[in-house]
Amino acid sequence: MTIYRVQDKDGRGPWKPGFSTTWVEDHDRKWFENHPAWWKEFGMEPMKQALTGMEFGTGCVSLEQLRGWFTPTEYAKLRGFGYQAVKMEVGRILAQSDIQVVFERAKPLNEGTEPVKLYEQENPT
Repeated sequence: MTIYRVQDKDGRGPWKPGFSTTWVEDHDRKWFENHPAWWKEFGMEPMKQALTGMEFGTGCVSLEQLRGWFTPTEYAKLRGFGYQAVKMEVGRILAQSDIQVVFERAKPLNEGTEPVKLYEQENPT
């Protein structure tokens, strides 16, 4: 299955502790309620299902779904920090909702990815 996500050259997503304050715009409370962290939405069950030795991550099933997580301005800021929207093949979906998936794959998250255009005004690198 193909998923889409935003990550840096090391395969790390931008929702790491403390970093989001540098790029997230002011969203209303409802936005945050509608975009919970994966562990708030699914609990720890995906971690229990993950196979030892596999890479674990979150993403979206479409670019449209991924755009729901990042405004064009936020994404431009992330690009300045070295982040890029990518697509990748994953081995197994561990949890899925209307806004995100939790997945596992055998390859590291920064290997075997392809840059994609999240918004029209950008050039993927």
